[in-house]
Amino acid sequence: MCLIVTGLEKMNPLTVRIFDTNKVVHRFLDMCTTTGQSCGTAEVIYKKINETLQESNIPWRNCVGLSIDNAPVNTGAKNAIADRMLRENGSIYIHGCPCHIIHNTAKHAGQKQISGFDPEDLTVDVGYWFKGSTNRKGYLAEFCDFHGSEYMEMLLHISVRWLSLERCITQILWQYGPLTSYFKSLNEKPPWFRRLVDAFSNPLTEVYLYLFFQATLLMFSTLNLLFQRERSSIFQLHGEVKCKGWAILLPREKLNVGFTTRATLNRLLEAGDITPQEVQLFRQAALAFLVRAVEYGINKFPLKETLLKHAEFVDVQQRAECGVEDALYFVDRQGFHELLSFHGPQEQDKVSEEFLEYQLMDIPMPQDPTTFNVEEFWGSMSSTKSKMTGLSQFERLSKIAALVLVLPHSNADAERVFSMVGLNKTKTRNSLALDGTLSSIMTVKMAGLETQCFKWEPPTPVLKASKSATNTYNKQH
Repeated sequence: MCLIVTGLEKMNPLTVRIFDTNKVVHRFLDMCTTTGQSCGTAEVIYKKINETLQESNIPWRNCVGLSIDNAPVNTGAKNAIADRMLRENGSIYIHGCPCHIIHNTAKHAGQKQISGFDPEDLTVDVGYWFKGSTNRKGYLAEFCDFHGSEYMEMLLHISVRWLSLERCITQILWQYGPLTSYFKSLNEKPPWFRRLVDAFSNPLTEVYLYLFFQATLLMFSTLNLLFQRERSSIFQLHGEVKCKGWAILLPREKLNVGFTTRATLNRLLEAGDITPQEVQLFRQAALAFLVRAVEYGINKFPLKETLLKHAEFVDVQQRAECGVEDALYFVDRQGFHELLSFHGPQEQDKVSEEFLEYQLMDIPMPQDPTTFNVEEFWGSMSSTKSKMTGLSQFERLSKIAALVLVLPHSNADAERVFSMVGLNKTKTRNSLALDGTLSSIMTVKMAGLETQCFKWEPPTPVLKASKSATNTYNKQH
């Protein structure tokens, strides 16, 4: 769910995730438009959502997860939308916006007062210096020819775009030599130009950018890409987030800046371009960045969320390290009782038997294990029959797995809906009825139509029948 304000109305697009046969699908349910002076309050928005669910005959006990951003109206401390939903079903798993958390982790750790060098300020200055100026771009292209490198247009860093910073730094580094020559050759007066001259005149700038920030930010970008996957990935969060966070939490005496960084620092030191004190300051800045990133990440990420740990059992590559207690956690979770009614001793024994068979299965894996489709696997498990009895072999375990797979691993789905609404209701299409045409467009676009459906050729009998029906209609009218 996401919030969009337009004129006197607020759009609160409500979408649903369901397990459909062999995959998790994301579908548009309602625009949940609110109006009036209090249209943006949690009370009014929640009331509209509740009415929509009732009209669609969706009971709150069927709502197992909520994907929402971290706005105060959504997840605030008092009477936010999330709090009101938890009163209806206390077991709803609420996932905020980990993509924003990762972005903010890198941003806070990279602040100048912490690391001594602010890569965000540098990328913003470079991007805006060349933005809209053909003369400046042309002059830079001449330096690219002189250095024997290909000219590439500078990317404009936008602070609210999750993966923007790492890509902008990479673009700068590809043309670092031409950029250095460019800024040293000019004598402009704007303060931001003088900042760029000072930055590119400092031999440590390349060390900070290329040998430290680019390599470090790549880790954040990789984790961010996991959260932005469309395919269900909740079973990977516990291991990935914990691994990425603790991997950089190293003791001071073992801080490793990398072989290339160390060799470059030694080369600059021997050439007299930098002093031993500057090398020490760099090491302190690198350590400060890592420590601040870990502190912020540990404070913000749901590392202690037990649900994420128990969700790992649906991953076939981790099944040997998991136990039946992981599956039973969801059976025993208050609020899931009616959806997973396997509570008696006999039922739980059967869950245990199915789990043991699952662990002992010989599951063929593709050459690249990351391409294994977990959703399709559990979809096929639900229809697998026992050779002895002819009954469903994994009836209970597959239902538990389906519930786990529909749980949101981030709010990237909601953000994509936000973007889709913005791409359809534009300044030139600002009269689209929110609860009419726009809702219909959203429903069709999120209906999961097969790719290249427009190339479908109807069978000959269908064509003949349609022609006959058309002729009959024309004669009668």
